[in-house]
Amino acid sequence: MCDIKKTYIIDDDNIFTFVLKKLLDKHQGFGSVVDFKDGNEALNLLFAKNAELPCIILLDLNMPLLDGWQFLDELQASEVWEQLNVFILTSSIDYHDIEKSKQYSVVKDFISKPIDHSKLDVILEKSVIT
Repeated sequence: MCDIKKTYIIDDDNIFTFVLKKLLDKHQGFGSVVDFKDGNEALNLLFAKNAELPCIILLDLNMPLLDGWQFLDELQASEVWEQLNVFILTSSIDYHDIEKSKQYSVVKDFISKPIDHSKLDVILEKSVIT
């Protein structure tokens, strides 16, 4: 179980991130929202000494520099992953991506875009239970 004080969005699509932040603010329950355009920025903050970890990470798979899979590899090799709830939030509906996501114990769910309030409810429910 985690106390939802902070949520990270890791997605390089500025428009999607803007809309998602508005949805999260309206939906409530996601705490303060911090967005990153690539996984490296988020990893640097996550691995910083005395970092306040987010409860929820909403992760896109297809990004330049460090994609979602590389982010998950780095995260799962760290000591902080057990304290996090990562939700893959992507436009991919590829069966192989869905199956691959199940190999990462840090991933709580694979959610296809677009996002709506019912999907946000699922994210909150799965974050509070774990």
